Amino acid sequence: MPERIIKYGGVKFRNLVPPVKINQFVQNLAPSRRESLFEVATELAHAGLIKILNDRTQSTIDQDTVDEQL
Repeated sequence: MPERIIKYGGVKFRNLVPPVKINQFVQNLAPSRRESLFEVATELAHAGLIKILNDRTQSTIDQDTVDEQL
């Protein structure tokens, strides 16, 4: 399957399953897991539906600074 780039964040990924399966998976995620594109991409990668190609760990400022936000 062709490589794609997540529009907001520039993360390259490859679908490992057809888009319809990805859409079904995302629709069944809890609303709290669909709040950001980062969360959705992380869930998809952990479920083996996409492969992140950037060879780096995904992170966000929010996720990395949770302790400072409390």
